[in-house]
Amino acid sequence: MDENLKITLIGFLTLVIGTILASIVASFGFTDIIPGLLSFLIAAIIVTAGFELGGRRHGGRRA
Repeated sequence: MDENLKITLIGFLTLVIGTILASIVASFGFTDIIPGLLSFLIAAIIVTAGFELGGRRHGGRRA
């Protein structure tokens, strides 16, 4: 996969998943900035780990 496409997909999926997690956190009543930002950090970790594991599983090369 092209490196630019990979970075774009990671950013897009982080935005989408982070928004979903932030709305779930807000539905529990935590509307401060820190829980919202932590939800995006967790989303970034999940998406990045998914791309790393997917690349290894499908024989992708490591830079």
